Amino acid sequence: MVHKHQPIEINMSDDIFQNDKLERKNAIKDLSALLASTNQSFVLALNADWGDGKTTFVKLWQAYLQKEKGMRSIYFSAWEDDFSKEPLISILGEIKKYINDNFSEKSDVAQSFEKVKSFSGKVLKRGVPAFVKGMMGGVLDVPKGVEEAIGAITESTAKELIENYSKDKEITKEFKKAIQELFSKIDEQKPFVVFIDELDRCRPLYAIELLERIKHIFGIDGLIFVLSIDKKQLVESIKSQYGNIDAQTYLRRFLDMEYNLQNANLDEFCTYLYYDIYKLNEALKAKGIKRELLTDLDELVMIKYLARSANLSLRDIEQVFTRLKIIFNTTELGFFEVHFRIIVLFVVLKMRYSDKYDLLLAKKIKEEDFMDIFLSYGANDETKDLEVFIKAIFLSTKKSEEEMNQIIETHNEPQSFLVRLLKANYGNFHREYRLNKVIDSVIQKVEFTNKFNFETTK
Repeated sequence: MVHKHQPIEINMSDDIFQNDKLERKNAIKDLSALLASTNQSFVLALNADWGDGKTTFVKLWQAYLQKEKGMRSIYFSAWEDDFSKEPLISILGEIKKYINDNFSEKSDVAQSFEKVKSFSGKVLKRGVPAFVKGMMGGVLDVPKGVEEAIGAITESTAKELIENYSKDKEITKEFKKAIQELFSKIDEQKPFVVFIDELDRCRPLYAIELLERIKHIFGIDGLIFVLSIDKKQLVESIKSQYGNIDAQTYLRRFLDMEYNLQNANLDEFCTYLYYDIYKLNEALKAKGIKRELLTDLDELVMIKYLARSANLSLRDIEQVFTRLKIIFNTTELGFFEVHFRIIVLFVVLKMRYSDKYDLLLAKKIKEEDFMDIFLSYGANDETKDLEVFIKAIFLSTKKSEEEMNQIIETHNEPQSFLVRLLKANYGNFHREYRLNKVIDSVIQKVEFTNKFNFETTK
């Protein structure tokens, strides 16, 4: 059975960080102290690449704020809510849900929210021209009557907005005042935090409008927004709407501070997945795999090294383990230790550098170029044999028996690890084959996993 990794369990009654394998505690404590130190309007961007664990980080952070700082907050995924045409509705909807879950219907907080709702309707009316424009976006051949009708609506609405400019400003002012009164009743002493996740995955227009709503409508004291983003993707979303502008500068208009999330403890994360989640050590034992290479270079050591060398995200690492689990579960008895070292290497190569993988199989990549793919991260005592192992893979991939004989003859140091890898007859009384044939069988397994789509949501 293939195990689908689940989000970590956050134990509010005990240690919140008990199941955190990436040592996020210190960063969350420091960031929490930062938020607790101000009661002013504040927007913080939590920036990391897609798949680097922002959602888990944010949920741990939210739990810590509640338990250790007594700070109230809400969390919602902007990507899951971008079906709404208006971000204001999404934000208010999440606030309403929080109030329903934590306060009685007759409380002052609930009554204050009714006042907010009454003003929100007036604020939303101001978006009619944008709504009409959005409906007609991309439609060029509009019947003349429809075009004239839309033009009349837009023109009359524009005139109305101009004539009521001062009134609209007053409505916005009253709306912000009602919002501020609401959150002061929720907690007069401490700020309220709104965590918005996956903003970069939203429709570009929705993402931009949400930023604008936060800046111009929710920019009030006592309310803090934490935006979980992949900044590179969000910048591209901005460019898709406004053309080749300085999107970085534009984005900074909406943010007071950015924090770049980094996951330093990848080794422990890999160990956790290997033993506790995917249990690959048990899968190897079930297949009767024996340690035969007489080296510390096992599959877990390789995964840890390659995760850093190939700059894999947390999601990438989980996909590596999922692919390995599929291969291990579908592998017949009779595979050997060397198979699984090669499987790890080829799974990472295929997933991260598919073009280089294809060049290797076509024998169109140079040895130094192939070696440079993996060896960008410093070796240690455990990984000292990795360079030799990778070289043996390069020399043996898609080689005939005659070519293998020539390669072995060229590398005529009988006691070297390289020659032992090349010359070994991997097999038993049923079959025997050299490293080139082992690689052929691994390629079949790797191609099998490539038929699956691993791009799933969080």
